[in-house]
Amino acid sequence: MRRKSSLALAFLAGAAVLSAAGAAFGETWRTYQNDRYGTTIDYPDYFKPGDPPDNDDGLSFTSSDSARFSVFASYGGLDSDLTGYQAFIMKNLAAGKVVTYRARGNNWFVISGTDGADRVFYERHLLSHSGEMTEGFVMTYPARLKPKYDPIVARLAKSFRSGTGFQTSGKP
Repeated sequence: MRRKSSLALAFLAGAAVLSAAGAAFGETWRTYQNDRYGTTIDYPDYFKPGDPPDNDDGLSFTSSDSARFSVFASYGGLDSDLTGYQAFIMKNLAAGKVVTYRARGNNWFVISGTDGADRVFYERHLLSHSGEMTEGFVMTYPARLKPKYDPIVARLAKSFRSGTGFQTSGKP
C-alpha cells in the first residue's frame, strides 16, 4: 500500500510539472524584433502589443489575465558601468516593489520580487555594444498566476537577445 501511495504522489507531482511546462511551451510563440535597435524576444501569442512609442525604443504587451511585459532599448545616457546601472535601477524601483531575487553576469543583471501583495515582477537589464546601449524587458503578473508565468518568464529570458545597434532597419 505504501508503494502505491508513493507512486501516486510521484505521478501527481510529475503531472503538475508537465502542466506548468505545457503552459509555457505548449502555446504558439511569436518573435518581436525592435525596428530601431534590433532587440528581440519570443512571447506567447495571447499577449497583444500596444501602440509603439514615437521614438520606437520598445513595445509593451498585455494579456487578458492582466500580465504585462515591455521590451526596450536605448543608446547613451548611461555614465556608469553595470554596477552603477544596477544601483540606478534599484534606487528607482516603484514604491511597493520588494526585491526577493537577484542574479548577475558580465553584462546583465536580473531583479525579481513582489509588487505589492498581489503582483510579481521580473526585470532583466543588459549593457550591450561596449556599454553604450541598455536593453531590457520588464514583466509583471498576478501572484496567483505564478505557476503559469514562472516558466513563461524563464522562456522570455532565454529568448531575449541584444540587437545589432541603432537604426537596424535602415530607417533615418
